[in-house]
Amino acid sequence: ARQVFANLGRALAAAGALPEQVAKITIYVVDYERDRHLAIIEEARVVLFGDHKPADVLLGVTALSPGYLIEVDAFAVVDG
Repeated sequence: ARQVFANLGRALAAAGALPEQVAKITIYVVDYERDRHLAIIEEARVVLFGDHKPADVLLGVTALSPGYLIEVDAFAVVDG
């Protein structure tokens, strides 16, 4: 989770966006179990977003690309 949110931060910066400009995220987690995963995901999310809380959707999935356990899609609203 930490790595995927760090990657998201780098992708936002490369696009000229800031974390606080993110309006919505969708988080996909392989074999999601609330008790096992939610606190870990939230901890990683707070490192990137701080107090900013974009709308979010968290989905448990059976699989992602080979080797991946979590994926995050984000939509940012950038002026200009």
